[in-house]
Amino acid sequence: MKLTAIDPPSRSFSQWLTEEEIAQVLAHKRGWRLADDGAVYAGKIIRKRVAPSLTALGAAALTQRWVSRASAPRSDGSGPTHMMWGIFDARTDAEIAEQVAAYAAGSVEP
Repeated sequence: MKLTAIDPPSRSFSQWLTEEEIAQVLAHKRGWRLADDGAVYAGKIIRKRVAPSLTALGAAALTQRWVSRASAPRSDGSGPTHMMWGIFDARTDAEIAEQVAAYAAGSVEP
């Protein structure tokens, strides 16, 4: 299994980021890598699976409030995306993997 570096999106944070783009930003900051099957892994030598996909990681990040989207009156909440680095950085790779797995299994409500 080959792992490749995950680069952040080229779009500006002043625009709404998709779930996959949110995950790209988070994964890039932590130095996580993408496998051939689309899964996100932490570690280069001892690999720990963090998420089954970038989209799952981004969706879990929104649910866990590691990121937020600004909302304006009468808006769908799809304003610019803000990263809650303090909340995200306070979690270990194992904690994040556990919370993403719980979200993917459906035990955490969106």
